[in-house]
Amino acid sequence: MKILFLGCSWTNGCELGYDEDREKYRFSTIVGRRLNAEVVNLALDGCSNHAIARIFLEEDLSQYNRVYVQMTMPNRFEWYDSTGKSQIVKLKEKIKTSSNKRHLKKLNDPVYPQWDRILSNKKRFMTTGNILEGKEWWIRFFEDIYESKLGECEENLFFHLFKNRLTVLNIPHLIFSINPRIKLPIDLQLETNKYPREMGTHPTKIGHIMIANDILKLL
Repeated sequence: MKILFLGCSWTNGCELGYDEDREKYRFSTIVGRRLNAEVVNLALDGCSNHAIARIFLEEDLSQYNRVYVQMTMPNRFEWYDSTGKSQIVKLKEKIKTSSNKRHLKKLNDPVYPQWDRILSNKKRFMTTGNILEGKEWWIRFFEDIYESKLGECEENLFFHLFKNRLTVLNIPHLIFSINPRIKLPIDLQLETNKYPREMGTHPTKIGHIMIANDILKLL
């Protein structure tokens, strides 16, 4: 059996440690171990629903027996930089010169250098160098253009993209979310006080075990 997990930092195992620790303790690994299945986890820290959907469409789903999609906050976006010199790449270059070996391990994370992540609550993920009338374009976008209705509409589009394609392909699947305000019929809400959290609000090792148990109950 081969299973696929898609999502953001929750599914990627953020705050569990680096590299081997993430892979060992995150809920996708626990589920795979319980099902005696090969696990492919393509989740990325800071990932948007746009990015999750893009990776979903690029992947050959026919090779998987089950697919699990974790949707994220609807006010996240990604943008395409044809030069591949986005702020994420610049951040990685900065890390390369760091003496902090702990951070160097993050360089092993999967990266799509021409697709950059926008997180409206983190300034360093809003600085792209695209200035409009003296202000960063993405900051202006969230201040003057973005409305929650837009995020809700796109969340609805992505949910039905995942659901409909997996249903047509007859692939068993579950869809989760970390958006506490989502109005769609997801299978599991992860943004709940039920799961213990680390300082940065991601699930602890115990939290990942609990999430894995909840996923297995739905199978």
